Amino acid sequence: MPVINGFTSKAQAIRYLRERGFNIHTLLAAPEANPKVAKNGKVVDIETHPLHLAPFTLSGFNTCAMASSGCAQACLHTAGNPAYMEQKEKSRITKTQAYFKERKAFIAVLVFEMLSKYNKAKRNNAEIAFRLNATSDLPWEKRSVNVDGKDMLIMDMFSDVQFYDYTAFPKRAIAYASGSMPKNYHITFSRKEDNHEACDDVLNNMGNVAAVASKEIYKQAIKDGFIIINGMMRKVTDGDAHDFRPADPTGVIVLLKAKGDAINDTSGFTIR
Repeated sequence: MPVINGFTSKAQAIRYLRERGFNIHTLLAAPEANPKVAKNGKVVDIETHPLHLAPFTLSGFNTCAMASSGCAQACLHTAGNPAYMEQKEKSRITKTQAYFKERKAFIAVLVFEMLSKYNKAKRNNAEIAFRLNATSDLPWEKRSVNVDGKDMLIMDMFSDVQFYDYTAFPKRAIAYASGSMPKNYHITFSRKEDNHEACDDVLNNMGNVAAVASKEIYKQAIKDGFIIINGMMRKVTDGDAHDFRPADPTGVIVLLKAKGDAINDTSGFTIR
């Protein structure tokens, strides 16, 4: 096992974090923990391992700097069984605070877990993917790790593994569409109530835009194969069929049915 950011094992990095008040057991969620992510293994035969951090400023640190009031209120963080919300939120806050306050140890735990998933997949001749911004919007393409004394980007370390995320940063989405992101990183732009022009820019550059719609709008648009958005007819793909966005066609609206607090959203974030 390599030495990651000065730690010889995940257990050593976990002990370091716990000694500093961060009660962390694991960082990556199981693929089956999220119903839509779980579809990846069945639909595209790729298991996705997501990292869930506390969104927006919930932890005292901002993980979604481009969040609008609409997307903050309708965040997918609120989706899922309400009975587990308090425990889930506490865990995500702890992880996020560790990321910002003890980043080297945090990334060491993360990379040790990623190595474990990667090695298991190789043994089983299986394919995996990582989604590190499952409930955040951080520039993971810039995050590095020290492996046996050598600094490298995390995505370069796992160069044969697919990473993918959503982002609300137009520059990141257009950089991806223009080929300026790591080759193994796929990015989908997120539509909000206040970024319609940016959505058009991304789509016109053959990038994809994820949009949340009411149940009725979602069903009709998926049936028709298109949606009128910002006065333009745009092709759609069913974003709820699975979560593996690299499998989507290009230059389309990735349509998602409203979930959690997004169901009752009236800010314009949810298309009605």
